[in-house]
Amino acid sequence: MPQIQPVPDIGKPARRVYVDAMKGFGILLVVWGHFEEYYRGASPLFNGSFECMYLFHMALFCLCSGLVAKFNWRKLILQQVWLYLLCQALLIPFRTIVLTEDLAASGGLLTALLVPWRHMWYLYSLIFWELTVPLLNTLRDRYQLPGKLLGMAAAVVIALAAGWVTWPFAFARVFAFFPFYAAGVLFREEIDRWFRAARKLLSLRLLPGLAFVAVYGFWFVSILRAPEPVYENARIFQDTAYGAGYTVADRAIFYLIGLASSLALIAVLGNVRILAGLGKRTLPIYIMHMPVYAFLVELGTYEAAGGKGILAIAGWVFLAAGGCICLFGAKPVTAVFGFAANLWYKVLPGLAKRAGDAGAKA
Repeated sequence: MPQIQPVPDIGKPARRVYVDAMKGFGILLVVWGHFEEYYRGASPLFNGSFECMYLFHMALFCLCSGLVAKFNWRKLILQQVWLYLLCQALLIPFRTIVLTEDLAASGGLLTALLVPWRHMWYLYSLIFWELTVPLLNTLRDRYQLPGKLLGMAAAVVIALAAGWVTWPFAFARVFAFFPFYAAGVLFREEIDRWFRAARKLLSLRLLPGLAFVAVYGFWFVSILRAPEPVYENARIFQDTAYGAGYTVADRAIFYLIGLASSLALIAVLGNVRILAGLGKRTLPIYIMHMPVYAFLVELGTYEAAGGKGILAIAGWVFLAAGGCICLFGAKPVTAVFGFAANLWYKVLPGLAKRAGDAGAKA
């Protein structure tokens, strides 16, 4: 009797390897950037690497989130909002006991729970960005290219206009980085085709790679030769973006740089399997790396290392950042975080379903 072969699940889309690879590359830069930020000003080498990566690394992360975004009320509330509030709640005792923060002076416990602490702005922003997915999907699917261009133009205009406002409740970055997320949602088919074309044609990997190295190499050398330390990230991260001489044009250029750099990296590194493997384990690394960094600073380790030579400082940053990535990227840790993140969305409903099926069979 012939065996009945299981029918493959053709409804589930294939995982994009380049999205995972970009997330893996991005998390390396995020952790390194945060772990070296303490020493900005100590050496042009730190200034140069910090300024270069901060022109595109979060753009890359936001674009990847848009590429895989799907609107689901249940997932939004039971996974994303739950995870954000859980992390914020667990950070409160860390902030009060270890960092000795006075939460009452900064708004109290409710503010500490709801308003993102440092790096948690990204999980916070994702909640609001996902609310725009139905509209972006409609523009993309119903109106095709005109709808995509209209949606992208609207996202950029909103983000540029938002730079004039001093936003409460950490909304500044929700607006500032939204165009990258919107680009991922609106142009995912085109970016998929770009990656497939780059896999086939060497020129589509070589030319963007050379351009990326040339542009960022020139900027890095310029920072090394600058008579004064260069601190250009103000145009990106300040709550009021157009202060200190920065303009709407500066933010617009940042969007162009971020998108162009992301596309170049997708072409060059999108098929690197090691990065893709790391990209599947970014959640615990992202959540935990900043508390680890803050703890190390609080212990005085950064101050002690700062008294050494530049090579010793760079070695310390490398070991601290690398150890954090290895520790929180380990499978047991990612399993724990996956369980916590999916507790209400997948774990408990799955257990209830299995219990129901077992009861029905009995």
